Amino acid sequence: MYEKLRTHILPKMIDSNTKVMVAVSGGPDSMALCHILWRYGQEDWKRKISLIITHVHHGVRKESDSECRLVQQMAAKWEIPCLVHRFDAKGFAKSMGLSFQEAAREWRYARWKEDMHREGSAVLATAHHLGDQAETILYRLLRGSGTAGLAGIYPSKDSIIRPLLAFTKADILNYCKQEGVPFALDRSNQDPVYARNKIRLELIPDLERDYNPRIQEALGRMGELLRWDEEYLAQQVEGLFKKYSIKDSQGAVGLSREVFAESPAILSRLLRKAATMVVQEPRGLGYSYVTKLMDSLGKVGWMQDLPGMTIKITDEGIWFRGPTVQRQQDEVVFPEIPIVLGEWAGIPSLNMEIGLLTDSNFLAVKNDFQGQGNKVAIFDYNYLSQLPIQLKCRTRCQGDKMWFQGVGHKSLKKIFQEENIAVEARNCIPLIAYGNEVLWIPGVRQSDLYRPKKDGEKVYCIFKTQQLV
Repeated sequence: MYEKLRTHILPKMIDSNTKVMVAVSGGPDSMALCHILWRYGQEDWKRKISLIITHVHHGVRKESDSECRLVQQMAAKWEIPCLVHRFDAKGFAKSMGLSFQEAAREWRYARWKEDMHREGSAVLATAHHLGDQAETILYRLLRGSGTAGLAGIYPSKDSIIRPLLAFTKADILNYCKQEGVPFALDRSNQDPVYARNKIRLELIPDLERDYNPRIQEALGRMGELLRWDEEYLAQQVEGLFKKYSIKDSQGAVGLSREVFAESPAILSRLLRKAATMVVQEPRGLGYSYVTKLMDSLGKVGWMQDLPGMTIKITDEGIWFRGPTVQRQQDEVVFPEIPIVLGEWAGIPSLNMEIGLLTDSNFLAVKNDFQGQGNKVAIFDYNYLSQLPIQLKCRTRCQGDKMWFQGVGHKSLKKIFQEENIAVEARNCIPLIAYGNEVLWIPGVRQSDLYRPKKDGEKVYCIFKTQQLV
C-alpha cells in the first residue's frame, strides 16, 4: 500500500513545499494516514512537505479523552504540531436543527477551514477509504441520487485530498500492524442506529456474501467512471452558462430561453447552477423542482415560488430571484448597493456612505472618519476577492444568516433578538452581504467569515457619515 501511495498517488496530490493539514481522530484510518504522510515527508525530504495535525474532541464518548491524548502523544513523537478543538457536539446539533452526524461534520469542516486559513495550509488530508466510498455510494443510491451523487467521494477536490480512497479497511489495518502504528477504536461506529452504520455493518456484508464478494471494489470503480462523466459535463455546463447567462437591473440570475433547447442532462445542470447562485445552497434544486421547471418548456408567463427563490419566465429568459422582505411604505429603505473596491456609494436616506478600501487607501483617509457613528469592518483581501457573487449593501431579506466561529450559522432574526433590536427597526438596518451570507451589520456584529490573516492583505469596509457639499 505504501509503495503505491509513494510512487503513484501522493506525488500527484501534494506539491513540493506544501503544508498539509491532516485530520486525525485517533482511529486506525487517520492514524495510518498521518504516519504515511509523515513517512513520505521524511523519506522524500527534498520535496519539503510539512504537516500539521487537527483533532476534534466531540465531548460525547468517555473514550474521547484517551483518543485525544493518543493523537497528541503520536504528534509529539513524530514532531508534528497538533491543534485540538473541543465542542459540545450534541448541543450544537440541537441548536442547528441537524442530526448529530450532520452537525458534527459541519462543525469539523468549519474548524478545519479556519485552521488551514490560520496556519497557511494548502490542502487538508482526510482518511476516507474504499469502504467509506462504497458506503457513500450505496447511501446515495438508496436516496435516489443522480450521477453527481453516485460519483461518490472525490479523491481530490478543491483543497481536500483523500489519499486512502482506493484502499480497503483491511489494507489500512495491515499497515498499522506492520508499522506499529497505535490507534483507538470508536465503538459508536458499531452501533447500527445510524443509516450509514447500517449500510456498513449489515448491507455491505450481505452484498459481499450473496452477490459480489468484491462489491466495494465494484462500487469504487463505478464511482470513478461517473466522476469522469461528471467532470466533463461540469466543463460543458461552465461554458454554456456563460453563453446563456443574462442579467437585469435588479441583479437577478437569468438564462435566455434558448437554454430549453439543450439536452435534459445539460439543461438540468444549468438550472441547478442558476438556482444555487441565488440560494447559496450547493445542492441547488431538487429533482421534483427541476423536472417541473423543465416541463414548462420555456413558456412565457410561467412562474413558481420555490424555497428561497421565485422563478419566472419572461420574453427575455428564465429569472431566478431571491426573496425580499415585505416592508411598510413609511419604512426607511434603500435599493441594493453594489460594493466595489476603491469606491464610495451614498445611502441618501440614511445620510451615510459605504466604501471598500485597500490597506494603502485606508491609511490615507484614516483620520477623516473618526467621528461618531462611523464604523469599520476588516476582511481578508484574498478571500473577499474570490466571492462568487457581488458584495452588496442592503437591508435584510428572508433566509439571511451569519456564521460565527465555534457556533456555525445563526439567522439574522436570532442575532437581532440577542442584540435587543426592536422589530420595527430591523427592516431599516443596513448590512453587508453576498447572497444570504451576511458578513457585517454595522454597529451590531461582524461575521467570522473572511477575517484577515495576521500578515495577509486586508480590505476595510467603512460605513461613515455622508459629507455635506
